[in-house]
Amino acid sequence: MGGGGFMQHASDTNRKDRAQRTARREKFQGNHSDKMILDSDRAQQIDFSHLTKDQITKERARIRSVFKNQRKKNLFIYGIAIVLVCFAGIWSYRWIFIH
Repeated sequence: MGGGGFMQHASDTNRKDRAQRTARREKFQGNHSDKMILDSDRAQQIDFSHLTKDQITKERARIRSVFKNQRKKNLFIYGIAIVLVCFAGIWSYRWIFIH
């Protein structure tokens, strides 16, 4: 009943998986959204000491607008995906039950 080494490979894989489980848990635990990362105390603070107050204000506004544009783009893509899934569901329902 050898199995051609398959059982040994599966056992080794499971053992390695268990060993890495704690590292993965630490890496992916918690909510790592952009807002949380940027608002946290551990976030890297930008050194604005070489800029004037007006330049700092402009840079912060630029960064804020980049994130707002990215959020709008993501919402638009998610909206299109939801609409496509709805249309596919309606089409498949009509195809299965009406046709």
